[in-house]
Amino acid sequence: MKLKPQEQFFLWIVKIGLWVIPFLPLYVSSSMLFPFITGKNFAFRITVEFIFIFWVFLAMVRSEFRPRLTPLFKAATIFIVILFLADLFSPNPYRAFFSNYERMEGFMMLFHLYIYFVMLASVFKTRRDWLIFFHSTLIASLIVSYIALTQRLGYRISLQGGFRVDSTIGNPTYLAAYLVFHIWLLFILLYQFWKKWWLSALYGAALIFELIIIYFTATRGATLAIAGALIFLSIASVVFWKKMFPAVSQMRKWAGAVLFTVAAIPFIFWFARESDFVRSSPVLSRLTSYSFQERTIQSRFMIWRMSSKAVLERPIFGWGQENYYLVFQKYFDPRLYQQEPWFDRSHNVFFDWLIHAGFLGLLSYLSLIGVSLWLIFHSLQKGNVAPFEGLIISALFLTYFLQNIFVFDNLNTYLLFFSFLAYTEVLTAPREAVTAPAALKEKLRHDKTHPGAVRGAASHPVSAGLAYAVLVAFIAFFLIGGYQFHAKPVLESKGLIVALQSYQAQRPMDEVIQYFKNALAYNTFGDTEVREQLSNLARGVIGHSKYTEDEHKKMIDFSVEELRREASIPAPDVKHKLFLGALMSRAARLNPQYAVEAENALKEAIGLSPGKQIIYFELAQVYLNQGRIDETVKVLQQVLDLEPSYQDAAVNLLAVGYMAKRADAVEKAKTYFRQDIMAVETVERLAGLYQQAGDFVSARTLYEELILRYPDNAKYHALLASLLAFFGEKERAIAEAETAARLDPGLAKEVEGFLKQLQGGSQ
Repeated sequence: MKLKPQEQFFLWIVKIGLWVIPFLPLYVSSSMLFPFITGKNFAFRITVEFIFIFWVFLAMVRSEFRPRLTPLFKAATIFIVILFLADLFSPNPYRAFFSNYERMEGFMMLFHLYIYFVMLASVFKTRRDWLIFFHSTLIASLIVSYIALTQRLGYRISLQGGFRVDSTIGNPTYLAAYLVFHIWLLFILLYQFWKKWWLSALYGAALIFELIIIYFTATRGATLAIAGALIFLSIASVVFWKKMFPAVSQMRKWAGAVLFTVAAIPFIFWFARESDFVRSSPVLSRLTSYSFQERTIQSRFMIWRMSSKAVLERPIFGWGQENYYLVFQKYFDPRLYQQEPWFDRSHNVFFDWLIHAGFLGLLSYLSLIGVSLWLIFHSLQKGNVAPFEGLIISALFLTYFLQNIFVFDNLNTYLLFFSFLAYTEVLTAPREAVTAPAALKEKLRHDKTHPGAVRGAASHPVSAGLAYAVLVAFIAFFLIGGYQFHAKPVLESKGLIVALQSYQAQRPMDEVIQYFKNALAYNTFGDTEVREQLSNLARGVIGHSKYTEDEHKKMIDFSVEELRREASIPAPDVKHKLFLGALMSRAARLNPQYAVEAENALKEAIGLSPGKQIIYFELAQVYLNQGRIDETVKVLQQVLDLEPSYQDAAVNLLAVGYMAKRADAVEKAKTYFRQDIMAVETVERLAGLYQQAGDFVSARTLYEELILRYPDNAKYHALLASLLAFFGEKERAIAEAETAARLDPGLAKEVEGFLKQLQGGSQ
């Protein structure tokens, strides 16, 4: 039955919306915090909800637009139900559902992705629909790649900095993961249009271009994943060559050799990793620098061990999405002191989903890939899917899964993953009209007059009156819910930017505080980010010459009150108690009562995260400010007991020992020093402490070691020269001073004065 005009109009709204969504990776919202993340996600949610209204109407009046109860649809539905339960019963359901600005995930994202999948599988049932969709995402990826190329050529600045590109995705690893999907998509399109030489040439050029951009991201996880998928594809192609390319079956051996060679390229570079050619390239050097002793890889292992302990504590439904902070703070491994201070993911697909939703969540997530692969191979056996296309889609899912062993998803990759789930759903669905098509062209016939014929669906429509009533209700909910769940967080994010800008512009403090109050008045999940930014700003306000002491106190009191609210939630984040304690410690001179509160807040923080050294440092500072030397030394000793190799902790103990004239603390600190693992900044600080304390022999030894490690550092030569002069080694002192002037001409005048003084006999 032909669609009515209003039904056709609604169908076009849905289709156009689905065709537009692939362009979202290009969107960067500079007016909001985390511009590469927030804008894309809000735009995605709003777009999905808007077109969902019209899809619901179509599904009510036309059964061909309703989802079919296929294995993949059931798997996706079970997955989203388990996620809902896991988030609902998590320690912090609010965060599990709404996430934060930095990630914008949680149940809100996954539920919208589920709706997105359902609409794609229910609406795109013709070859033309999917070709438009595929070319939409391909065009978007080429624009993203072009922007990355301009970064590489120096016309744009990469957010990551250095030699790696990130384009509008904002992260090189995410960019590589996003482009990997399009590499396999281009193989599909090449197969579909191989008879049209000009199209094949365009797709081939696009394929090479995007592979080059992936190379420029220098992402090791994506490289390993592609290599693994190519090995799989090489073996499968040799096995199924006659079925895939019957016209050139005699080329099987040559094709196998070519594919095997391509798959071997990463391993060739690996074995040549010590060569000058590889070492001279920052990209190749990074791609081949795999070592289990590497700090990043070691940290991954430690995080995975922490996660495994947390999984055993909550094995069924896990901790809920976005609640990894509870795992991180409770099971923190003190050996992670060299890494970034806060992790919010396990950086491993297995542990991430075990934490998000327990074993049920992990199994339901893996079932999405497993059922897809089962449907593809089942269809391959029946001859309902072209062998080449089936293997390429299998390689796509394999690549996606392998790279997620080291990283985690974001909206850009989730969009493509759920898109190909929907494509697999449509591609492998049984059809009455076509029994054994050879490829997508036959599989998805374009039937403008009767889409239901393609699916063999029966018609059980509801009344038009009820459908329109539901349409109106959904529009009302979209407007009300859209303001509450999308508009308000957007406005709060923009309000936070205004507040930060007002402080940078040195506006009156009352005005700055009011801007923060305006942002917090929206009362959304963005409150946490506002308070964190407020606490960072407040710590910098203390002593700011632009503002009076009374203004300092106003900002501190306001910030403390807001941090108290954030730190008092049922499942508190330890960093908020740390921020609160650190702020009150610095503000104790403005309000002596803060010193007591700071101590209590930091002790509570240690109770939440007993292995986190940075909290102990703040508590030691509180004690030091109050002249409680014995407690200061005791706390610093606790830090070293947690992880004896923490050299900065040993230097802190030494500094306190020197300051308090505690010889026992000084000698104790020295027993922990290990020059072989001490960072250069720590060595500099230690040398300075020795010099201030009058231990010139130790200071001299350290500067000599620094010069051996960094012979071109003028500062080290200058400092050693002054020490040599103290010891009366005039000739060496002159040589070191002259070396310093040669390395840094800016020191020439200072060195000249030093030499005159030295030669004049005044030391």
